[in-house]
Amino acid sequence: MNEKKLNRRDFLKGVGATVAVAATGSLLSGCAQEKECDPCETPAYDPSGLIDYMHENPTTWMSVDNGYWSDDVADQPTDEELKKMLDTAMLAQLAVQYSEVYCVVLKDYKDQFDVIGDYWDHSGKAVGASVTNGTATILFYADKIRPQEDHATQYGVYVDDKGEENAYGGYYQPAPTSAYMDSGITMGWLQFAAHALGYNTHIFGGLYGEAAVNSPNQYIEGKGLTRGWGFPHKYGEDIKVIPLDGNMKLVGAMVIGKRKADVDATTAASMHARPSNYSFYDGVPGTYDPADAQGGASTDAEAGATSSSEEAE
Repeated sequence: MNEKKLNRRDFLKGVGATVAVAATGSLLSGCAQEKECDPCETPAYDPSGLIDYMHENPTTWMSVDNGYWSDDVADQPTDEELKKMLDTAMLAQLAVQYSEVYCVVLKDYKDQFDVIGDYWDHSGKAVGASVTNGTATILFYADKIRPQEDHATQYGVYVDDKGEENAYGGYYQPAPTSAYMDSGITMGWLQFAAHALGYNTHIFGGLYGEAAVNSPNQYIEGKGLTRGWGFPHKYGEDIKVIPLDGNMKLVGAMVIGKRKADVDATTAASMHARPSNYSFYDGVPGTYDPADAQGGASTDAEAGATSSSEEAE
């Protein structure tokens, strides 16, 4: 594939630097720490080139299609790499931290398969492996999907890690939209963190494996796991007193790995169109015609994708 402005190595170095800068808060939300703002004033990396790179090199960030994952265990991300990805994903700007997302890493092939399984066509025939020995699968759980009355833990007055009551517990708001939004944002950050370390991803909103008919909570329940609640606390503080059992539900999963070495990037990539589904409001309530503002946006985007695909081939 012809990469015009950045080669793969330069891109990964650049995004890796972006992750480091994001960790200090300088990219997305200003300085995260009030007293030490030098990194915010002098960012180490200008991420603007990432936009051009993504438009010109779609196969590097698109999903790896089922059946094209490497089966080499040496291509599986290491524990250190996965921790770095997840630590970065947890920096995402979530919904006021009301609905903390919790991730579980599956590295054993059978465990992954029992959640994801193979990709099936409409006739029920398996057409490609969704996971391999060379992949790892991240499960995304979120709170607040269940109604509060169905929670095993009733949230009211919050008990902090010192055993003291905290009135912030009354701020718990059962809005499922926040749970799904938080999960989606975290997935996006994890996707880019994985890409920065040289890996590709495939996100599953529906689960097709053998264990899909069972409770996916088997990976978290009965293990004494707890989650932190970040909203009332300053950056760097954390408390872990809310149990996962009976409170969290699985939202989706992400497979992380590398494509087969003998398959070209275009063949392995999910080369579906990315239409420009947006418009600009004209300021006049009730009289807006979307066609007036969309113009040739979708046509331009599709033309750009076609051009990039042809170059890749």
